[in-house]
Amino acid sequence: MAPLLQIRNLDVVFDTDRGPVRALRDVSFDVPRGKIVGVVGESGSGKSTVIWSVARLLSGNGRIVDGTILFDGRDLCDLAEPALRDFRGRQASIVFQDPMTSQIPVKSYRQQILDILYRNREQSRSQKIGHALAMMRRVGIPDPEQRIDQFPHQFSGGMRQRMGIAMALLMKPQLLMADEPTTALDVTMEAQIIHLLRSLQAEMRITIILVSHNLGLVAELCDEVVVMYAGEVVERGPIGAVYARPAHPYTQALIKSDPARLTERGRYLPTIPGDLPDLRLTHAGCIFAGRCPKAFDRCHHEKPAAHALADGHDARCHLLDPEQAAARALPASVTAPSPQHGAMPDNSGTQVSEPDALIRVRDLRVSFPGRGGLASLLPGGQPATIDVLVDVNLDLRPGETLGLVGESGSGKTTLGRCILGLVPASSGSITFRGRELTRLSEREFRPLRENMAMMFQDPVGSLSPRQSVRALMVEPLDVHRPKGFDRDAAALKLADMVNLPRELLSRYPHQLSGGQARRVGVARALALEPDLIIADEPTAGLDVSIQGEVLNLMRDLQIAHNLTYLIISHNLPVVRHISGRLAIIYLGRIVEQGDCETIFRRPAHPYTEALVNGIPQPDPEHRRTLISIEGEVPSVAVRPRGCEFHARCRYAQPRCREEPPAETILSDGRTICCHFPLTD
Repeated sequence: MAPLLQIRNLDVVFDTDRGPVRALRDVSFDVPRGKIVGVVGESGSGKSTVIWSVARLLSGNGRIVDGTILFDGRDLCDLAEPALRDFRGRQASIVFQDPMTSQIPVKSYRQQILDILYRNREQSRSQKIGHALAMMRRVGIPDPEQRIDQFPHQFSGGMRQRMGIAMALLMKPQLLMADEPTTALDVTMEAQIIHLLRSLQAEMRITIILVSHNLGLVAELCDEVVVMYAGEVVERGPIGAVYARPAHPYTQALIKSDPARLTERGRYLPTIPGDLPDLRLTHAGCIFAGRCPKAFDRCHHEKPAAHALADGHDARCHLLDPEQAAARALPASVTAPSPQHGAMPDNSGTQVSEPDALIRVRDLRVSFPGRGGLASLLPGGQPATIDVLVDVNLDLRPGETLGLVGESGSGKTTLGRCILGLVPASSGSITFRGRELTRLSEREFRPLRENMAMMFQDPVGSLSPRQSVRALMVEPLDVHRPKGFDRDAAALKLADMVNLPRELLSRYPHQLSGGQARRVGVARALALEPDLIIADEPTAGLDVSIQGEVLNLMRDLQIAHNLTYLIISHNLPVVRHISGRLAIIYLGRIVEQGDCETIFRRPAHPYTEALVNGIPQPDPEHRRTLISIEGEVPSVAVRPRGCEFHARCRYAQPRCREEPPAETILSDGRTICCHFPLTD
């Protein structure tokens, strides 16, 4: 059977003020009918440009200059706009990366669905709504009859993504293209979306192209994989063959960089040295030669051809040339990487025995206003206040790294912001070096902010677009120490500290990559030489290699400046490799806390066990068959009785449904809130 989609020799160019950028060069691969094909690579490798080319939705400065895109035998490059409008949605559809920005905030889902189904003129309005409700049920939206009239902001991130999938499938397309569909989701929602896509593909026999830099997601879901680097396809083939025996040095490095592969906690994460090449320039040899540890003279002057391998996949690498003697030195399989910064003893948890905590949180409660007045007294009415954090106890000792992990909506960011005084505490205590923070006025709190800093989740969105990198990096000094420092010298010192090229100081945030913007955020946090840094999702949206670079940088800076970190994240593999201790939060309550490695090896709370088991592994031979946790985090406005996790817990017993568990201490020193711990 002929492939549904055939891309041949595709070249795409973007015209910019600094010259044309050759975003795709000679890209060729097939998408078989009824299969799921993953497209992987670092940011800037051209993954998303491929699907925008297929949909003919390139930005105004982008153009296809060569090649063909055959869909069911028809060349999409030759279609006029009316035919393209019929192709989009009816024959091919897209699930976008960020459902909040791709869905219309001022239209209810009912109206957005009717807008999509406008072409089904043979259907009545009620038939269209009935079809939409059936699709909403199929993707797991509860109470679709009520929720169809709600707006995107009234849905959680996971439910918004489910609605995005439902709307993409309304016209029953042959091809579904998913662009990073789980980037902003936590591990449990990611698992649910993976299983949803897999079941929909089997049920509807649709063909899927999945674009992602998450190697675990691709291994869980895909039948075949295409590896891209700097606008070129460097390797492609069946998922099992490529992951088990990666032939191209870039594929090998990409897989080795995934922290989920590392079963032993190390001091540093593996990375891919160097940066993507400038695609405005013409490169004579292998595009990866500048970063390849195995490159030799031929690699810099001659383009490699695609070499077919015995296990059914092919790769573009001179090392695979039968005449090249170096091919015999190519490893047969991927082995665990060794630390690139030197094997130093891991002492990130040695400060645990320090008697004096830098930050001490006791019985902290944070409440936000709810519906007040008479509305709160009516049946089903919400209380006047909603408890977001409940009875939180936490110690953060000098020089240590504490990981704070939980699903979206569990209160992680609220806790970090409350410690910094950005969210008021309703009750309880927060002390910094023995000084109570909750009763300080803003004027009294301000001098303490020099010793505390926050790295925000969105590395670009948290930076002012009107300020240069230089101004952004020294802004904390302008605020707290307006006199007596050399701004240029301070900017250069900070840039060198975070390994940011000095030539980037004159640029603006939109001109930076995600990794570069994150380094600017780190520099801003370090400008005042604080004792405490609260990092909110410091690796969110970054490639696995860039994640390693940022975390290794943070580890080096911690050693050099004795920094204390509170790392807020839902990325468990990342947290495991940087944290000495771990706190698991669910519905605003710490349910387990203790030594990080002990928790990962023997989780005691059922919620912790589900999170650990839910980590997608970059290994197609070990796909999960069951979803670790069903359902979503309950609303904090209507907390469940008893143990708040009992409705999603597979070990729940009658006592769990009636009696809230007290905080207890296990024999290994961990604290846990559970009637029936899994270990002791």
